[in-house]
Amino acid sequence: MRVVHVSAYYAPAFAFGGPPRSIHGLCKALQNAGIDIDVLTTDADGAGRLSPADAACRVYEGVPVRYYQRSWPTRIIGSRALTAEALSVFRHADVVHIHGLWNRVVWAAATRARRAGVPYVLSPRGMLDAGSLRHHLWRKRVAYPLADRGVVQHAAVIHATSAAEASGIRAWRPSARIEVIPNGIDPEVGGATVSRSDLGVQQDGPLVVSVGRIHPVKRLDLLIDAFQRVVEMHPRAHLVIAGPDEHGLRSTLESRAGQVASAITWLGAVDAVRRDGLLRHASAFVMCSDSESFGLAALEALRAEVPVVVTDTCGWDAIALEGAGYVVAQTAAAISDGLVEVLRDPVQARQMGARGRAYALRAFAWPSVAGRFDALYRSLLTAVDVR
Repeated sequence: MRVVHVSAYYAPAFAFGGPPRSIHGLCKALQNAGIDIDVLTTDADGAGRLSPADAACRVYEGVPVRYYQRSWPTRIIGSRALTAEALSVFRHADVVHIHGLWNRVVWAAATRARRAGVPYVLSPRGMLDAGSLRHHLWRKRVAYPLADRGVVQHAAVIHATSAAEASGIRAWRPSARIEVIPNGIDPEVGGATVSRSDLGVQQDGPLVVSVGRIHPVKRLDLLIDAFQRVVEMHPRAHLVIAGPDEHGLRSTLESRAGQVASAITWLGAVDAVRRDGLLRHASAFVMCSDSESFGLAALEALRAEVPVVVTDTCGWDAIALEGAGYVVAQTAAAISDGLVEVLRDPVQARQMGARGRAYALRAFAWPSVAGRFDALYRSLLTAVDVR
């Protein structure tokens, strides 16, 4: 079986956060399951481009990838070269798997998959979630009836990474076939040789960690306010925020930090080694986004045996059910209470971390996830006409 994956961005375009990592992880797992994989993408990497060397590669960590040059207008990612070749590639595929919405790559892929008579799976990757939709709302109101509605309506299956995401998708297409399959994770945690000094953190006190884009939807303003309260109880605590600054918010957030600004380290974008190294030193991980379709960074923290404090807007209720941390209201006071409770009892925190890792490996192992996608793809092979 041959499956072509299409995304506006792909590893190593990690300026886009979790999706490039999770899509690449899925493609590797599917290859390991014996599925013939090809990836069509662009050289987009945030506001910039991948390096010429990266964009010239045709295989990334064993996965065949075609990186096409991003074309104007760059804000709505598209590639005329990708569009020109997609139809001929799709005609040799059994299934097309499209990731994301709101860009020209997705629009072109859906149209050409239909023209080739090949069913496609759509993974919105959180782009139909309420929190995500609030950003650039006017543009999405224009784009949906013109382009994205067709992408959603003609998908043979819509893939959601969580029940919360599936519920949001249902509001857009009530009659859709929706399959809930989570992102997966590898069991190994890297970064063993990364020290606090390597990370620019000299303090030896409790380390609170956030990993993700610096973006309005991530609500780092709440985290900054919460951390000010944490420092009152744990004066030696330190906060590390890792992730690219997509909207120039860092300066505003630094100003908001006031007297605790010196206890906050901003790492910028980090690769997997530095991310895992950071998590190895973490006392607690925090996520407080307006919405998360999945929240891969929380799963990475669970794998690293880090207690997690997550707001109830992120769809990670299982963290409380598994005893791996706390699910709290999306307020600075509630976030700080959760963090203070984790830092109060190191023995309990270690127990939480151990339960979190056991849950992560039990529920999100890549072979199991790939097997579920294999079954989904094969269920589409009998489709006679998807146009």
